[in-house]
Amino acid sequence: MSKEKNAFRYIVEFLVIVTGVTVSFWGEEYRESLQNKEEEIKALKNLQTELNDIDTYCEERKISYVKDRNVLKYLLDNSDYAFDSIDNLVQSSPGIAFAFNDYREFQPPMNRYNSIINEGTIKFIESDSVKQQLSELHNTLYIYLKAIVDDEKLIQQKVSFYLAENYPQVILLENYDTEKKTYYNVLSKALNNDEILKSLIYTKYRKMGIKNYFLSGYLEELIELRNSIEKELASK
Repeated sequence: MSKEKNAFRYIVEFLVIVTGVTVSFWGEEYRESLQNKEEEIKALKNLQTELNDIDTYCEERKISYVKDRNVLKYLLDNSDYAFDSIDNLVQSSPGIAFAFNDYREFQPPMNRYNSIINEGTIKFIESDSVKQQLSELHNTLYIYLKAIVDDEKLIQQKVSFYLAENYPQVILLENYDTEKKTYYNVLSKALNNDEILKSLIYTKYRKMGIKNYFLSGYLEELIELRNSIEKELASK
């Protein structure tokens, strides 16, 4: 009987220990689960804030990109109303020059996203759909846009070198003291008399069109991603 009591006592003690370890494990797992959810919500909110900033940046870029391309469109068109159309788009002669003799970068704010990737907190985001959309926006589409901007930059450099060698007056008149009409006339004359210059500017015009196309796709993906994040946050 004594042996049976001892065996029973050992069994009870063993069960108590196992139960305590199990409960402790479950408790720790539950606390970790809550902490992971907090990290996920924090990451999603950071991304949501940054997407709003990117949206504002892209809308501003879109306006500038479209304006620059329209300036080139009217320069190449060279109709009787070309100057009036350009005059309504830009405030000074440098505004005309910027469209063909410079370029606009594409550098949306991505610090929060980069931090989430570098710190590894992307692992806390449970939604595979959100992760895929993030990759599509910040990797695929962003890389495409950067590549197109780089291509446009190369064409712009060729335009600058060509103007400096063949039409230095266009470069020299590129300042705020030059009346827009005077600058336009000098530039228009150079364009009409030089097929190479016209082809370079037309190439830049085409690159800008491709850039605008991918920017539209970038903005569409951004909106879809932002909607997905809002749904994820609403479900938490």
